[in-house]
Amino acid sequence: MAEPVDTPMGTVTPEHFRPGHVRHQVVVGPKFLYALFNPRDQMHAVSRAFMGFVRDGDLPYRRLVVNDHIVDEAATRLKKQASMRNATSFLTTLDESTLYQFESVTGDVFNDAKATFVEWTDLNASFTDFIIATHMDHLEIDHILTYDRHYNTFDVTTLPYQE
Repeated sequence: MAEPVDTPMGTVTPEHFRPGHVRHQVVVGPKFLYALFNPRDQMHAVSRAFMGFVRDGDLPYRRLVVNDHIVDEAATRLKKQASMRNATSFLTTLDESTLYQFESVTGDVFNDAKATFVEWTDLNASFTDFIIATHMDHLEIDHILTYDRHYNTFDVTTLPYQE
Protein backbone atom coordinates (compact mmCIF):
# COMPACT_ATOMS: atom_id res chain seq x y z
CA MET A 1 0.00 0.00 0.00
CA ALA A 2 1.38 3.37 -1.01
CA GLU A 3 2.24 5.95 1.57
CA PRO A 4 0.42 9.29 1.31
CA VAL A 5 2.45 12.04 -0.36
CA ASP A 6 2.45 15.50 1.19
CA THR A 7 2.25 18.24 -1.44
CA PRO A 8 1.80 22.01 -1.24
CA MET A 9 -1.85 21.38 -2.19
CA GLY A 10 -2.42 18.83 0.60
CA THR A 11 -1.87 15.12 1.11
CA VAL A 12 -2.32 12.96 -2.00
CA THR A 13 -3.07 9.23 -1.96
CA PRO A 14 -3.80 6.72 -4.73
CA GLU A 15 -7.52 7.19 -3.93
CA HIS A 16 -7.37 10.67 -5.49
CA PHE A 17 -6.65 8.99 -8.84
CA ARG A 18 -8.42 5.60 -8.58
CA PRO A 19 -11.19 5.08 -11.15
CA GLY A 20 -14.65 3.93 -10.05
CA HIS A 21 -14.08 0.66 -11.89
CA VAL A 22 -10.86 -0.79 -13.26
CA ARG A 23 -9.34 1.19 -16.10
CA HIS A 24 -6.03 0.43 -17.70
CA GLN A 25 -5.83 3.59 -19.77
CA VAL A 26 -6.32 7.26 -19.04
CA VAL A 27 -5.88 10.39 -21.15
CA VAL A 28 -3.25 12.77 -19.80
CA GLY A 29 -4.24 16.40 -20.27
CA PRO A 30 -1.80 19.17 -21.19
CA LYS A 31 -1.99 20.98 -17.82
CA PHE A 32 -1.20 17.75 -15.97
CA LEU A 33 1.81 17.16 -18.24
CA TYR A 34 2.95 20.77 -17.85
CA ALA A 35 2.91 20.36 -14.07
CA LEU A 36 4.66 16.98 -14.28
CA PHE A 37 7.56 18.33 -16.33
CA ASN A 38 7.84 21.74 -14.63
CA PRO A 39 9.22 21.38 -11.09
CA ARG A 40 8.25 25.02 -10.36
CA ASP A 41 4.55 24.43 -11.03
CA GLN A 42 2.34 24.36 -7.93
CA MET A 43 0.81 21.02 -9.02
CA HIS A 44 4.15 19.34 -9.79
CA ALA A 45 4.16 17.31 -6.57
CA VAL A 46 0.64 16.02 -7.26
CA SER A 47 1.56 14.95 -10.81
CA ARG A 48 4.75 13.28 -9.53
CA ALA A 49 2.76 11.49 -6.83
CA PHE A 50 0.46 10.02 -9.51
CA MET A 51 3.43 8.77 -11.53
CA GLY A 52 4.88 7.20 -8.38
CA PHE A 53 1.59 5.44 -7.64
CA VAL A 54 1.52 4.06 -11.20
CA ARG A 55 5.19 3.01 -11.07
CA ASP A 56 4.66 1.20 -7.76
CA GLY A 57 1.58 -0.65 -9.03
CA ASP A 58 -0.87 1.11 -6.70
CA LEU A 59 -3.04 2.23 -9.62
CA PRO A 60 -4.29 0.12 -12.56
CA TYR A 61 -3.18 2.41 -15.40
CA ARG A 62 -0.90 0.80 -17.98
CA ARG A 63 -1.46 3.26 -20.84
CA LEU A 64 -1.23 7.02 -20.54
CA VAL A 65 -2.85 8.30 -23.73
CA VAL A 66 -1.84 11.56 -25.42
CA ASN A 67 -2.68 12.99 -28.83
CA ASP A 68 -1.12 15.56 -31.14
CA HIS A 69 -3.08 18.46 -29.63
CA ILE A 70 -2.14 17.49 -26.06
CA VAL A 71 1.53 17.17 -26.98
CA ASP A 72 1.49 20.48 -28.85
CA GLU A 73 -0.11 22.41 -26.00
CA ALA A 74 2.06 20.86 -23.26
CA ALA A 75 5.35 21.24 -25.18
CA THR A 76 4.58 24.83 -26.21
CA ARG A 77 3.57 25.84 -22.70
CA LEU A 78 6.69 24.19 -21.25
CA LYS A 79 8.92 25.99 -23.77
CA LYS A 80 7.33 29.41 -23.24
CA GLN A 81 6.54 29.34 -19.52
CA ALA A 82 9.22 27.01 -18.11
CA SER A 83 12.20 26.28 -20.35
CA MET A 84 13.24 24.57 -23.54
CA ARG A 85 15.00 21.99 -21.38
CA ASN A 86 11.65 21.10 -19.72
CA ALA A 87 9.96 20.85 -23.13
CA THR A 88 12.76 18.65 -24.47
CA SER A 89 12.58 16.38 -21.42
CA PHE A 90 8.84 15.99 -21.98
CA LEU A 91 9.20 15.15 -25.68
CA THR A 92 12.08 12.74 -25.01
CA THR A 93 10.05 10.96 -22.34
CA LEU A 94 7.16 10.51 -24.78
CA ASP A 95 9.55 8.98 -27.32
CA GLU A 96 11.32 6.65 -24.89
CA SER A 97 8.59 5.58 -22.48
CA THR A 98 6.44 2.51 -23.05
CA LEU A 99 3.82 3.91 -20.66
CA TYR A 100 2.73 6.78 -22.92
CA GLN A 101 0.57 5.86 -25.92
CA PHE A 102 0.28 8.36 -28.77
CA GLU A 103 -3.08 8.37 -30.58
CA SER A 104 -3.49 10.70 -33.58
CA VAL A 105 -6.65 12.76 -33.93
CA THR A 106 -8.48 11.73 -37.10
CA GLY A 107 -10.20 14.11 -39.48
CA ASP A 108 -13.60 12.83 -38.30
CA VAL A 109 -12.75 13.54 -34.65
CA PHE A 110 -11.48 17.01 -35.60
CA ASN A 111 -14.65 17.80 -37.56
CA ASP A 112 -16.93 16.52 -34.77
CA ALA A 113 -15.04 18.63 -32.23
CA LYS A 114 -15.27 21.67 -34.51
CA ALA A 115 -19.03 21.27 -34.88
CA THR A 116 -19.50 20.98 -31.11
CA PHE A 117 -17.16 23.93 -30.46
CA VAL A 118 -19.22 26.13 -32.79
CA GLU A 119 -22.51 24.87 -31.33
CA TRP A 120 -21.63 25.21 -27.61
CA THR A 121 -20.93 28.94 -27.63
CA ASP A 122 -21.59 29.43 -23.90
CA LEU A 123 -18.80 27.12 -22.75
CA ASN A 124 -15.49 28.79 -21.94
CA ALA A 125 -13.38 25.81 -23.01
CA SER A 126 -10.66 25.97 -25.65
CA PHE A 127 -10.89 24.31 -29.03
CA THR A 128 -8.18 21.93 -27.81
CA ASP A 129 -10.44 20.93 -24.89
CA PHE A 130 -13.21 20.07 -27.36
CA ILE A 131 -10.82 18.03 -29.49
CA ILE A 132 -9.55 16.11 -26.47
CA ALA A 133 -13.07 15.39 -25.16
CA THR A 134 -14.27 14.29 -28.61
CA HIS A 135 -11.18 12.11 -29.07
CA MET A 136 -11.77 10.51 -25.67
CA ASP A 137 -15.31 9.63 -26.73
CA HIS A 138 -14.00 8.15 -29.98
CA LEU A 139 -11.38 6.08 -28.10
CA GLU A 140 -13.95 5.09 -25.44
CA ILE A 141 -11.78 6.46 -22.64
CA ASP A 142 -13.70 8.34 -19.99
CA HIS A 143 -10.98 9.39 -17.50
CA ILE A 144 -8.57 12.30 -17.93
CA LEU A 145 -5.73 13.51 -15.72
CA THR A 146 -6.16 17.26 -15.65
CA TYR A 147 -6.27 20.36 -13.49
CA ASP A 148 -8.50 22.09 -16.05
CA ARG A 149 -12.02 22.48 -14.71
CA HIS A 150 -13.48 22.92 -18.24
CA TYR A 151 -13.55 19.14 -18.63
CA ASN A 152 -16.24 18.91 -15.94
CA THR A 153 -18.74 20.12 -18.56
CA PHE A 154 -17.93 17.22 -20.90
CA ASP A 155 -19.01 13.63 -20.36
CA VAL A 156 -15.65 12.63 -18.84
CA THR A 157 -14.31 11.94 -15.37
CA THR A 158 -11.49 14.21 -14.26
CA LEU A 159 -8.65 12.96 -12.08
CA PRO A 160 -7.39 13.64 -9.53
CA TYR A 161 -10.74 13.78 -7.80
CA GLN A 162 -11.18 17.23 -6.31
CA GLU A 163 -12.60 17.43 -2.81
